[in-house]
Amino acid sequence: MKLAIFDYDGTLFPMDTLPFLMAEWRREGRSLRRLLAAYASVGSLLVGYKLGIACGRSREMLHRMALQRVTRLFAGMSETEVSAFLKRNAERMAPLLRPSVLAELRLAQQQGYHTVLLSGTYETLMQHVGAIIGIDTAIGTALRYKNGIVDVERELDVVCGNDKVERLIAAFAGHSVDWAESIAYADSYSDLPVLRRVGHPVAVCPDPELAALLPQPGWRVIER
Repeated sequence: MKLAIFDYDGTLFPMDTLPFLMAEWRREGRSLRRLLAAYASVGSLLVGYKLGIACGRSREMLHRMALQRVTRLFAGMSETEVSAFLKRNAERMAPLLRPSVLAELRLAQQQGYHTVLLSGTYETLMQHVGAIIGIDTAIGTALRYKNGIVDVERELDVVCGNDKVERLIAAFAGHSVDWAESIAYADSYSDLPVLRRVGHPVAVCPDPELAALLPQPGWRVIER
């Protein structure tokens, strides 16, 4: 089995998911109080993550903290309600996906690769996006539920950094993966473990930290 692995934020989707979801929350006329609280709690984290201003924290930690705090938007919502909200957003995101990477996805599908969407954002959202574009396997951060309602107090097991390789290995345990012939697409230095895992890494609009390591033998770069 050969894998074609696609990161989401900044790679297949040229924006950041969390601000997009918050904007759509407001556009749907949902609780402004919750939204303002979310902006107040994650604004500096998102800026720090994007600009690499960690203030003593790793970028992975900033991402974990931001996702946990944005999840509070869903307090009191059922699994069905959250899934419906994320499905609507997947449909809104689909026309915005990066054409160059979407073309790579289509080519990989034609060539018989098992396609994987691998992201730190909500797994339910990735499953909905994956259903639209024909992804075989979607891996992301699972929301926690208690009695069918989102448990916003329970810590999320956020997928990021080295965790991504571990999730990949776990997802395909029992399968014979040809890592040397597999492809990975990512934009961030934090995705370096995944890029180094495969034989054909592709840097997509790389962030400054990843760009500083390029060019590397055998790597491709997609600039737009």
